[in-house]
Amino acid sequence: MQSILFQSKKVSLFLIFFILCSCQKTQYSSSYKNTETSSFSKNADEYMTALTNLGQFNGVVLLEKNGKEVLKKAYNLSEKPVDSLSSLWITSQSQFDLRSIAKLFAKASIIKLESEGKLKQSDFLNKYISDFPNGNKITLEHLMHNRSGLPRELTTNNNNCFDLGSEEIIALAKKEKLEFEPNTDERYSNVGFQILYYVISQISQKSYHNYLKEAFFEPLEMTNSGAHFDFDTSNLKKYVYGHYKKDEQLISVLEFPKEDCKTGHLYSTVEDLSKFINYLGNEPYFSDLNEENQIGHAGGTQGKRAYTFKNYEQNYSLTFLSNYDEIPFQQIVEDLKKILEGKPYQIPKEINRIEIKLPTTVLSRYEGTYDFAEIEHLQLEFILEDGYLMAYQNEKLNGKLFAENDSTFFWDKKSKESVVFRKKENEEYKALLDFKGVRWEGLKVE
Repeated sequence: MQSILFQSKKVSLFLIFFILCSCQKTQYSSSYKNTETSSFSKNADEYMTALTNLGQFNGVVLLEKNGKEVLKKAYNLSEKPVDSLSSLWITSQSQFDLRSIAKLFAKASIIKLESEGKLKQSDFLNKYISDFPNGNKITLEHLMHNRSGLPRELTTNNNNCFDLGSEEIIALAKKEKLEFEPNTDERYSNVGFQILYYVISQISQKSYHNYLKEAFFEPLEMTNSGAHFDFDTSNLKKYVYGHYKKDEQLISVLEFPKEDCKTGHLYSTVEDLSKFINYLGNEPYFSDLNEENQIGHAGGTQGKRAYTFKNYEQNYSLTFLSNYDEIPFQQIVEDLKKILEGKPYQIPKEINRIEIKLPTTVLSRYEGTYDFAEIEHLQLEFILEDGYLMAYQNEKLNGKLFAENDSTFFWDKKSKESVVFRKKENEEYKALLDFKGVRWEGLKVE
């Protein structure tokens, strides 16, 4: 079976190192619609059970609507915790890594500190780090909303942030060049949030982890939440390790990647995380964080996925945590929202995509190199060879793309993931890469 391997060091939602042909094998058919008398619980459980039966989910889901619990359930790929998949086994009380959801806690922390008169979001960074380059242009608000211009990751740490202290991280952040002028663009930046963790610590005179404990975990009775590198992890009793597939083999993630910085490594349960997302409906948080009466955040890396969301207008929330990264992440989010909103949705089923032949005049439109800025500027080159688009990375052939229609291509007929080409206003094309259940945009650079 043809496979395509895309590689990159790390992205905040996912670590890109996988065989695409082992991705999800889902098709959505047989439309269903909730009615006033239908059971949200039954529909959601039916959906997640179907997904799990296809080998595409392992984790815990918590759904709430109108202040009532709709569904709280653990879904396991193995029937009993004694078979070859036993390391995946979880319960509804399992504790998972939150990954980038730590950034939502950082935003809430800044808002809380501002409400207490201890800082302003409009403060420039040089107020807190006097010699930070461009600190007179970058505000705390820019850091919160990924508009600082700082890169996604530290580029000068030699792939070893794990052993660095906060002062050392800030010293490296000072060496980074801006990718754009502050507040002129938006690009996800883990570097920016490491700086925010540092500022929160300096203002509160506590470690970021201890601040979260006193500001949120303890008041909200999030008794099963904490930080992996806090001095006290006595409540970390039901932790589950992440898993991913490589060459169809299940791999357990037993250690944190060396390129990860320690600050911001949080763990929680679906119940605790739901308490937090519901709490953010209060002021002063809601006015700052909501977009169209909704607040949410995703997190993930190799073998781990996390998501929490609340629609305050329709009064429902969904939270799921998974220790398995072969899941259709974005589709799960969209479909669970549809179920909770009473909209039509589709039950997952296995697919078998059909290839069509396209003339070279159509295929040649998409030739070129595309830069995926949100995946650490991953560059993929598509070249027309022998009637097919071939994908190259770093001048190495990664695989062949098959046409499904005149703009959508796939690499595995059993996978829902695609490369979609769309024309921009300037007549250039952009490439949309479906990857680990999320879509990433690549702009043509040559």
